[in-house]
This record gives sequence, C-alpha cells and structure tokens, in this order.
Amino acid sequence: MLRLLLAASALVALALPLGANGNMIRPTLTAKVTAKSIVLTRQDGTRVRTLQPNAYRIVVRDATTAQNFHLVGPSLNVRTKVATKTTATWLVNLTPGNYSYRSDANKRLRGSFTVAGAPPA
Repeated sequence: MLRLLLAASALVALALPLGANGNMIRPTLTAKVTAKSIVLTRQDGTRVRTLQPNAYRIVVRDATTAQNFHLVGPSLNVRTKVATKTTATWLVNLTPGNYSYRSDANKRLRGSFTVAGAPPA
C-alpha cells in the first residue's frame, strides 16, 4: 500500500510544471489600471476573454490613486485600494464561471471574462 501511495505521489509531482526554485509555474495575467482605463491581459498582451480553469498569477499594476482593480467571480473577491498606487501579485485559482473586473470609483471602467473547459492536463 505504501509503495502504491509513493508511486501515485511521484506521478502527480511529475505532472505539475515546476520552476527552478521548485514552485509550481502559474500562467501570468497582467491587470493595468490608469485614470482612464482598466484591462486584464495575457503575457502576449492580448485581452483576456476566456480562460481554462487553472491556478493563475495576476500582477496588478495600479498606476493611479483615482481608480482601483476589483476582481469578482466564483469564490473570488479581491481588490486594490482606490487611494493607492500599487503593484500587487495575487495567486488565484480560477474555476468555471463568469468573472468581472472593475474600478470601484468609476462604473465605466470594467471588463469581464469566462472560465470554461477542462483544466490543463
């Protein structure tokens, strides 16, 4: 039984992509907030519209004290502060469903995306 458990653990460990320091590699998304815009993009710069369920690193670059970045979805509700310029890194697990992001200070600054499909193998 112990051998079976060790073998299963080894297979799971091999299936997870790891970085040089042994941490799991997460796809990175970037949220950019300015006084007049808000956007969530992939590493190649394209706007996020759909994603697969997965663990993601979101780097929020909030360059204004007039707005913030607020991400809401299934079991997720995270935000930066309105009155603070900041760079924040969030490690989130995005599950199937609809997500929206917005500035709490300006209702016109908003976007959304859908998480659908199967997690990557």
